[in-house]
Amino acid sequence: MKYAFNRQRPYVKYPNLINGHETTETGMSFPSAHTALAFNTAALVSIRYHKWYVTVPAYMWASSVGYSRLYLGEHYPSDVLVGAAVGVGSAYLSEWLNKKIIQKKQPR
Repeated sequence: MKYAFNRQRPYVKYPNLINGHETTETGMSFPSAHTALAFNTAALVSIRYHKWYVTVPAYMWASSVGYSRLYLGEHYPSDVLVGAAVGVGSAYLSEWLNKKIIQKKQPR
C-alpha cells in the first residue's frame, strides 16, 4: 500500500516543522506499519484473553506506538488511523480464518 499511495513522510515534506530528525525510515508514509503491528498484537491479546487488565494495557501500548509515530514526524494522523484499522482488522480476520480451518480439520 505504501508504494500505491506514494505519500512522503511529514519530516520530508515539512522539514522546518520537525527539527533534529534522525531516522532510518526511507519508505513512504501511508499506512503506518509500526502502528498496524502494535494494534494487531493488542487485538490478538484482547481476543485471546478477555480480561480488562490485559486488554486495556495492550491497547494503551498500541496507542503509544501510534502517538510516537506522530511525535517523531514519521507519519500523518491518517497514516496512524489506517495502520490501526489494518492491524485490528487483520487480527480479527486471522482469528476468524483460524477458527474456520481448525473446525474443518477437527473430527466431530
